[in-house]
Amino acid sequence: MALPKFMIADDPITDPDNEYIFHTEPPRFFAKRVEVEEDEERAYIDIVEELDNVDEFFKNDPAKKEELLEELEDWYYSYLEWLEEDDDEEEDD
Repeated sequence: MALPKFMIADDPITDPDNEYIFHTEPPRFFAKRVEVEEDEERAYIDIVEELDNVDEFFKNDPAKKEELLEELEDWYYSYLEWLEEDDDEEEDD
């Protein structure tokens, strides 16, 4: 069984304010949503911990790195929408 490409990781005991996205395929890294001055429209996804050197993996091609981060961001916002839909369904029951 293969792992999903992206997974949510959190630690509600020691780090309750942060939720991370783990990219399970090379280059492996953790990213998170970064708020800019409390403005959700200006939030972005950024790598916060690398298990593999991301720049080296992409041979210092920032466009490829940006493409992966955009894919991750799309996945993450789809995940948030899914959470909202799931919450709405639970409220209707």
